[in-house]
Amino acid sequence: MPRTGTTRRRALIVTGAGLLAAGCSSEKPARTAPKAAPAADPETVLRNRSAATSRTLLGSYDAVLARHPATALLLRPLRDAVAAHVKALAPAAARSAAPSASPAPSAPTVPADRAAAVKALVAAERRTADAHSASLEGAPPELARLLASVAAAGAVHAYLLTEGNR
Repeated sequence: MPRTGTTRRRALIVTGAGLLAAGCSSEKPARTAPKAAPAADPETVLRNRSAATSRTLLGSYDAVLARHPATALLLRPLRDAVAAHVKALAPAAARSAAPSASPAPSAPTVPADRAAAVKALVAAERRTADAHSASLEGAPPELARLLASVAAAGAVHAYLLTEGNR
């Protein structure tokens, strides 16, 4: 007995043809507003800012070491610690990126007098420690602990530079 009426196969074919026709219409789609760039993750923003602050301090160490090589015994271990802070503070993506991924800060002016240069470095350490301490508010717990540790290390560096300079 032959079938009469609509079969399932026929219904699917008709529906598919209708969908294709709708998708190929000559009407222009309504313009939609361009999608805004996704908001940056607050932790990533804070990490970038904190890493940049420490990177500036690292540039200060490098400039003093270049101008006053005799300070290497005192400054090299502290400089290496600051380099480790930069790496630890950077977002995970930046840590795995090539070293050239972040721009180097401009070299600061270093006083010709060794004692004045170290004194300027002490001030830079204190500014950096203060900046990291100020960033604690609103930081996620793990990053807050890291920032507190880096700020404390900066305070210790400032102390060692003043005591080591006597």
